Amino acid sequence: MDIVQRLRGECPWDMKQTLDSIKHLYIEEAYELCQALESGDAGKIEEEFGDMLYILLMGIRIASEKGFTSYEKVGKMASEKLIRRHPHVFEKTPVSGETEVLKNWEHIKQEEKKGKEGNKGYFHGIPKSLPALLRAQMVQERAARVGFDWPSTMGPLEKIKEETGELEEHLESRNAEELECELGDLLFSVVNLARHTGARAEEALGKANKKFESRFEEVRRLALERALDLSRLDIEELDKLWDEVKKTPPKNT
Repeated sequence: MDIVQRLRGECPWDMKQTLDSIKHLYIEEAYELCQALESGDAGKIEEEFGDMLYILLMGIRIASEKGFTSYEKVGKMASEKLIRRHPHVFEKTPVSGETEVLKNWEHIKQEEKKGKEGNKGYFHGIPKSLPALLRAQMVQERAARVGFDWPSTMGPLEKIKEETGELEEHLESRNAEELECELGDLLFSVVNLARHTGARAEEALGKANKKFESRFEEVRRLALERALDLSRLDIEELDKLWDEVKKTPPKNT
């Protein structure tokens, strides 16, 4: 905090920053931190935590200069909220398990909002700018906290089959708007299944992207080794290279 205060008083770059000018850094640093966490590199993880901490402290400092808040007030509010939303810890309120903890959390949260934000909707507060898969999972999680959920993985699994059938029917019509709607329903159902299995849909798709990119790079490498023009190969030839890559044990990187 002392370093940030000094930077705000002596560094030309830090001095000119505003809450608006640094807001993009929160998104960028969050992604960099996630990438470090996925790497498992302890040094990189520490570094990215540090970068995130700096940006958080900088934002609070700028806000305090404008009279919005202070380090002390932010800390106090966060502490009070954590205590208030964990009555099973700080007041020894009995709970049966994680599900009841989440239900209590949501109930307390809704009680806090009464009179503060008016009737802004149950999903108010989930950023609409989030990646669609991530937001879908957060929306589903919030609905599940009040019991609006499938009792098991069979529910979303059957829903996926149902939505797949509806998509097949609309494929024949070639109506772009209807197809997009059905694809959205299918994706939403897949996210629901991911949630029920304990997976994060956004992360699962990210890993699938990474696997596809890695395998396709191997296809390209094989084509170059064999003096094949990738752009001139037909789908059957490409599939043969793809299958060859799939059978090759993955390299440790």
